[in-house]
Amino acid sequence: MAKIFYNSKIAKAFTFLKDFSTIMLFGAIFTEHASLSQKIKTHEATHVEQYQTCFTTGLAIAIGIMFICFAFNHYGWWMLALLTIPIFLYYVWYGIEFLIRLIAYRNADKAYRRIAFEQEAYSLENEYLKPCPERKLASSFSFLKYYGKKV
Repeated sequence: MAKIFYNSKIAKAFTFLKDFSTIMLFGAIFTEHASLSQKIKTHEATHVEQYQTCFTTGLAIAIGIMFICFAFNHYGWWMLALLTIPIFLYYVWYGIEFLIRLIAYRNADKAYRRIAFEQEAYSLENEYLKPCPERKLASSFSFLKYYGKKV
């Protein structure tokens, strides 16, 4: 389970929208509350898994680009900017998908709920109620299956 920061000022700063009080940032969970239900912990843990998948993928992309640059003798301090790929890939993907869905639905709540990352998190948030052998968990790229689903 990811580190959870309770009564967080960071959460207050980033969860300014109504009905939102908990956020996952860079693999850690920040909440305005003194405690969280297991349902919300599971929801946010799904986002942590998604972030880790995107981070690993972004790291592989950044390393690949570095090797290509070195192979063609084209390198410099600018290559440090490649480190932002793994750190921000999840948020760029999330933001672009939200904007596309916002344009398509013209409704922020519907656009938010149709983001593949959110669909997976909402569908898995009650899995903690099932016995361990029957639980479904988020895994690498498991959120991609939600692109073909109708809600």
